[in-house]
Amino acid sequence: MVISKIEEVHWVSILDIQEKSYQEIGTEDLAVLKSKNDASPGTCFVCVSDHGEVLGYVLAHPWSGITPPKLFEPLPNIAHCEYLYLHDMAITPRAKGNGIGRAAALKLIEIAKKQGIDKISLVAVQGSDRFWSLIGFQEVQGVNACVSYGDKAVLMEKVLSE
Repeated sequence: MVISKIEEVHWVSILDIQEKSYQEIGTEDLAVLKSKNDASPGTCFVCVSDHGEVLGYVLAHPWSGITPPKLFEPLPNIAHCEYLYLHDMAITPRAKGNGIGRAAALKLIEIAKKQGIDKISLVAVQGSDRFWSLIGFQEVQGVNACVSYGDKAVLMEKVLSE
């Protein structure tokens, strides 16, 4: 598997993986997804098999404030970055259980540390909070995620400067 930057040819696969992954909360339009990559192409990437198949993707971008960005809306301009927000990480269902999600998460953490970022935040959806806790993310107490993230949404963060 190779981790590489997102190219135009990858978006069809990203949309397909998103559709298969988010049955409970729905999917975002291509323009919305691209707005994340446009804001921070250095923290967005795809995981590609040795045969050229996109197995998963990560879309992460700078963010500020405790409230996560809204789903289904293009990313607004961000004047000040407090941390990196992991907007979306999805792995194609047929590749789950092969360590791709863990590898992608660890790659993002590595990239963030190299950029001097102190914290990554995310909203765990569809019961994925257990996975994220195994990577070292902790639930942010007293803050609810936007309703658009679904009933099981959990705001989590990982401090990188420890």
